[in-house]
Amino acid sequence: MGKIQQSLPRGVNIRTHATSQTIFICFTYRGVTCREPLSGVPVTPANIRYAANLLGEIRVKIDRGTFNYADHFPKSSKVKIFGAVSSTTNILNYLNKYLQNCEKRGLSPSTINGYKKCCNALKSIHSILVTDLTPAIVKNWLVSGETSTKTTRNIMSFLRASIDEAVTDGLLQVNPVSQVSVGRYKGVEPASEISSREVDPFTPAEVTAILTAAGNAQWVNLFQFAFETGMRSSELCALRWADLDLVGNTVSVSSAKVVGIMKGTKTKAGKRTIELSNEVLAAVQDQKRFTFLHSEFVFHDPKTESPWAGADAIRKKAWVPVLKKSGVRYRHPYQTRHTFATRHISQGKNLFWLAQQMGHKGPEMLFRHYGTYLAEYDNRTSNYTHTARDLKISE
Repeated sequence: MGKIQQSLPRGVNIRTHATSQTIFICFTYRGVTCREPLSGVPVTPANIRYAANLLGEIRVKIDRGTFNYADHFPKSSKVKIFGAVSSTTNILNYLNKYLQNCEKRGLSPSTINGYKKCCNALKSIHSILVTDLTPAIVKNWLVSGETSTKTTRNIMSFLRASIDEAVTDGLLQVNPVSQVSVGRYKGVEPASEISSREVDPFTPAEVTAILTAAGNAQWVNLFQFAFETGMRSSELCALRWADLDLVGNTVSVSSAKVVGIMKGTKTKAGKRTIELSNEVLAAVQDQKRFTFLHSEFVFHDPKTESPWAGADAIRKKAWVPVLKKSGVRYRHPYQTRHTFATRHISQGKNLFWLAQQMGHKGPEMLFRHYGTYLAEYDNRTSNYTHTARDLKISE
């Protein structure tokens, strides 16, 4: 055994125990001196050569930046320092970890639900090892997909954020998703895919057409409320009869409902009190016959006779079919909020008052988004308002 000790390669050591011996290899990784045993490997000349070769391989990987501690020494205490993620981890594992982190951070149910849809859309690359992911693979997935440009951007954003963790874990030096541009391989977004946050309000004539085409009284009341208060669809879903003050003619907004789950408003400023116009008060009175004695919530889906689960349900079941029937160019329901803002700005309303009604901290947001729409609404707002009773719609 003495001869073996004298011929040991540099970085290879042997520790002698009471009844056995163990080969150790020594190296420096990220400034830390590491000594790892080759458990279960007998001390023989052949195994000492094996240890030397393994050490040489590790040093090469360290120089190239591809060494992963957990791959070689998964049970080592050093794994806690350098990361326990193996290079054999696939993409699905990182997607799921990102989802779990988002849930722990308390992101909204709608955001989590959207991320789950993104994860499912990436099914074709789930089994690929994260260390094998390349810009070419990402590009091929992108160009072969049939999703809209907007949806593709959302999926790519989710994938990019997920794989960032692999960079943090040291499995990748650069995130390959960041090297692929959606705009390079997807066409210009059609008007129907423009973000709901891009201001594109309805004209007075379009509002009239939408309310006339709604047909169902509960839909008309809901849409009238949206146009007249600027409330978000998620806030309308959470609106309770107790939130309405029909003496002071106001409504208190403090909650929103997303995929059936109640939560607080989007921002602290979003908790607000909105003044109710005569038109929305008429809609409220009409809505009483449907839900006042049967539910704490003001608005129900008339097809299920249950409170709306969330904004997506309103959009799919009511908004989309009504706009098709009306002949009005499609825009997201959020544009009812933009319509509320631009109409009041064009009427010369106090911007501090309007900001409070919409749940903004101040009027800066109004100046930023709505200035270019003033001219379209000048001298036209008198044709805007209609009530459910004026339209003589059915139940």
